[in-house]
Amino acid sequence: MAALDPTYEELFLGIAYALFMNRLHVLRLTEIVRLGIRPSPEDGNMDVPESLDRELRQQAVDYVLKCFPPTFAKKIEAAKEHWVAPE
Repeated sequence: MAALDPTYEELFLGIAYALFMNRLHVLRLTEIVRLGIRPSPEDGNMDVPESLDRELRQQAVDYVLKCFPPTFAKKIEAAKEHWVAPE
């Protein structure tokens, strides 16, 4: 891949991150409905089990990789470490 201007690289990684978060949100909501998860009495959050959430994060990364040219895959793979870290 030809070197990108750092500003453009930051822009594309920002777009990739937005796609990741959007896809992850949709996947989590789908699983919450499918599993019938109710709000937690302590904090009101509706969380999917951690093992399933790891899988959903990987699915969201795979989605982003499909949305970008293969030449951008290394940059996305490097950025994903920050994206998939537990919140």
